[in-house]
Amino acid sequence: MAAAAAGAVAALMAALLLALLWRLAWRPRAVARAFARQGVRGPPYTFLAGSLPEMKRLLIAGRVGVAPLDATCHDIMPVLLPMFHRWVAHYGKTFLFWIGPIPAFFSTDLHLVKQVLADRTGLYQKDFLIPVLNFLFGNGVVFINGDDWKRHRKVVLPAFTHDKIKSMSAVTAEVTKQMMQQWREQAHQSGGKGAAEIDMIVAFNDLTSRINGRVAFGTSHQDVEEVVAFMREMQKLATSATLDAPILWYLPTRRNWQVWRVNKQLRSKIMSIMQARLAAKGGGDCGNDLLGLLLEAWTPQRMAGAETLTTDEVIDECKTFFAAGQETTATLLVWAVFLLAVHPQWQDRVREEVLREFPDGDAGEAPSADVLGQLKLVKLRPHLDQLSETIISASM
Repeated sequence: MAAAAAGAVAALMAALLLALLWRLAWRPRAVARAFARQGVRGPPYTFLAGSLPEMKRLLIAGRVGVAPLDATCHDIMPVLLPMFHRWVAHYGKTFLFWIGPIPAFFSTDLHLVKQVLADRTGLYQKDFLIPVLNFLFGNGVVFINGDDWKRHRKVVLPAFTHDKIKSMSAVTAEVTKQMMQQWREQAHQSGGKGAAEIDMIVAFNDLTSRINGRVAFGTSHQDVEEVVAFMREMQKLATSATLDAPILWYLPTRRNWQVWRVNKQLRSKIMSIMQARLAAKGGGDCGNDLLGLLLEAWTPQRMAGAETLTTDEVIDECKTFFAAGQETTATLLVWAVFLLAVHPQWQDRVREEVLREFPDGDAGEAPSADVLGQLKLVKLRPHLDQLSETIISASM
């Protein structure tokens, strides 16, 4: 009896060992060979760690002894992501690399990117994030697939119709005018110099958090700032964890304990915002902004066949919105101001167009969404507009 049990355990251990060898050694090399036959190559696979050691080496080497980036140069890839810059030059626009034993593609081919984002067949699954990024971004509509994606999309999409987005312009204008007034006061208090030094990333992060809080969550700026603060802390932890050996993502390391603590605080804060909205509405209509629509569909447990969201799903949608709409928008605004600063001739051209198309601006009124459509110089190039629309439609 004991011998039979020992034999069963030995057989189980042998099967487990073979499965691990297949997963960590044979399968990655077979996948790499299969794609190489199709013309897609990439950095070689390293047992267990994949491409992560090479990524870390190139990242460190790319930042040692490198001269500061010229303010007139837009080529930030060699500084920001030296490993991908090197691999694109060596393997082409599309290549295969490895996040541990997990295959991943990197592509700068806009036609291929558009094809993937516009796909509705389910062929391109959005099914992998390292755990800390999963905590950060949430499992919202941008990151789920199949029937769950359809269910979430049906709840979330009404908050982003064309009319709803146009209606946000009044709030955006109001908050922006408040920010500009603060800048004027800072310049006035600068000891007669008539100028002030302003940290644009801080200013625009504050601006976007105020707008997001008003138009999507109908909550106070302080509540939104607390959520954003937790997400920034999580973002720092995620940046540090990205190049760790994959096994460390799942172990109770000091960093992971921090991630779990911050995620608990973040969830608690979002729950308090949800409960405050419900208490304010007194059981009536929760509103037609993003939070209101999520709460209308919220039930503790999802019922089969119903367009409802569980507590975790509502929290994840809130995380996804904050992650997608906060830092990205602020960074875009900072970049636009930077470009205007290093190209003052464009400041003059844009200012001339705004004053020509919107002469009422001197009266303190903000341009409507319809007027903004007439500002040709401010608009992005047509192919970038088209790509942005594709990204939005694919996500939603």
